[in-house]
Amino acid sequence: MHEWGAGAVAKVPFASTPEGWIEFEGRYTAAVHSAGAPAPRLLGIELIGGRAASIYERVEGGSMWDHLAAHPRSVARHAHTLVDLQSSLARLVPPVSLPRLGDRLGCKIADAARMVAGPLADAAASIPTTTAIGLCHGDLHPGNVILARRGPVLVDWFDVCRGDPLFDVARTALLLRTIDHRRPPAHLGGTDPIVVDVMRGAYLAAVDDEVTPDHAVLDRWEAVASVARIAEGVPSERLVAIWDAWRTGRADG
Repeated sequence: MHEWGAGAVAKVPFASTPEGWIEFEGRYTAAVHSAGAPAPRLLGIELIGGRAASIYERVEGGSMWDHLAAHPRSVARHAHTLVDLQSSLARLVPPVSLPRLGDRLGCKIADAARMVAGPLADAAASIPTTTAIGLCHGDLHPGNVILARRGPVLVDWFDVCRGDPLFDVARTALLLRTIDHRRPPAHLGGTDPIVVDVMRGAYLAAVDDEVTPDHAVLDRWEAVASVARIAEGVPSERLVAIWDAWRTGRADG
């Protein structure tokens, strides 16, 4: 983010960001803001360096992850805040202009299957069948929560969709997994990976307290989400292992 006059910031895409992503994310953010989600207000789209950049209202405050890294004992409180945020999103009526969850996952799984050898395409057939429809942020982790004075504000809405809110829980649980025991995932850098593991445990405990999910369905969603995440260009070995462990356990059961 870059300063853009008084009270605004500009989100300038990386050189590797595909054309059109900024415009789509801007439309999605404006739609969820109008639906009542705690999203920043889109002020417009401008050309910066020959590429589209989105202009948002400035939201004062640090990220939940920055606060958590500085104050590890706040894990339980922040874990419940994440669950509360997801529960509030699930109660909203998602705009019909947003992508459907099944469409999003289907495209990503197809891309992942082309990138990595193995039976990854089978993940599309494992997407849980459900009639539950809610607003799913799609990338909700502590780095995308700004602790503003008016309350938590969620940023980075590109992966938003309408679908089963339990998928959003599974996606967050996946994003809170460490890559290995030596380093945290790239989107949650800057602290001991043990803190990430503790946060994941606290988050899942808060989910049990407040959502009481069907764990078989939650595990299935996380396995499918792990395959879809491969298409996002992150290291695939751990993600394939999550999928294989679920698929093997299902076959053995």
